[in-house]
Amino acid sequence: MKRQNIWMLFCIIGLYFFAPQQSYAQSGTTSALNRSNQEQIVQEILSEVRQLRVEVQRLKASAYQTQVVIERLRLQQDQVTRLTRDIGEVRERISEAKTRQVKMNGMFEETEKQVQSGLISPSELKKISGEIEELKQREQRLTEEESQLSAELDAARVKLITLNKQLDELGQETAGAGGEKRTNKNDNK
Repeated sequence: MKRQNIWMLFCIIGLYFFAPQQSYAQSGTTSALNRSNQEQIVQEILSEVRQLRVEVQRLKASAYQTQVVIERLRLQQDQVTRLTRDIGEVRERISEAKTRQVKMNGMFEETEKQVQSGLISPSELKKISGEIEELKQREQRLTEEESQLSAELDAARVKLITLNKQLDELGQETAGAGGEKRTNKNDNK
């Protein structure tokens, strides 16, 4: 629709410049009338060109805003992906720590029986006990890290949703403005 209007505008301008001026000058009164009509046409064309310029500037600004939001959206999506991967890795390490802790508890019980039988020295029992305590502390640190990453992920997802909404609003605003212009032009005809 806009291309048709632009094309029509250029056709009118072309006719104005390329039409022989002598054809308008058949008499003094018609010449003055034609000049006033020509001036009115030129003014209408200038008005249309100004409106087109304003519309192009608005579209450029809208395109820039949209591009900024898209870039922020990509960055936010990358952050969500990274946090999701980090949480998965932390959960895997927690699982490994729990599994190792279960094995160490079994070893502790077995070693305790061997210490009571006198087969192994009590220092081995202390060593295993120390490893079990270290695994518990590691699991606790990993659980805290998982909690922190989950909070960051939730915040990042909220930002991502906000940016998606902002992008949708920009798209609706651009589409709505185009429909509004078309309606106004149809009303003027």
